[in-house]
Amino acid sequence: MRLEIRNITEGKLDEFFSILREASLWLQIEGKAMWDPHQLTPEHILKSCSIEQCYIGYQNDEAAAVMILQEEDPIFWPESKNDSLFIHKLAVRRKYAGKGFSDEMIEWAKTRTKELNKTYLRLDCAADRPKLCSFYEKQGFRKVDERMMFGVYPTAFYEIGSP
Repeated sequence: MRLEIRNITEGKLDEFFSILREASLWLQIEGKAMWDPHQLTPEHILKSCSIEQCYIGYQNDEAAAVMILQEEDPIFWPESKNDSLFIHKLAVRRKYAGKGFSDEMIEWAKTRTKELNKTYLRLDCAADRPKLCSFYEKQGFRKVDERMMFGVYPTAFYEIGSP
């Protein structure tokens, strides 16, 4: 692996959120707005996850990619009972786009899923983004559901069994 992936600490919150905001801005510029930039703050995100569930992938000591990896997701996967890990907010700093760092973050999450004896690695994403859905399918994820969340967000649900 080219990335060193580790949990963040309080001192790394700015790095973590700067990558999320950069990705959000890029999506907005591309006409594919997804994450509300006002919600990409520690105060908002840390209401639904702990700092220990936030990870940064470093390339030569520079923060290059981020993700949240949780053991539960009661809003999107309420039927899941301690058998899965869930990826959220996977993002790569634009200068590293196209270098395979998203793939590395997912491979690391797959390994972590196995290490923790979980059955599945799961995620949800915008169902109306065929390129995004195709990316996850190429990673080995299988679409298991698609539904409208909160009455406005077409959402695809993916999972992959632990290797």
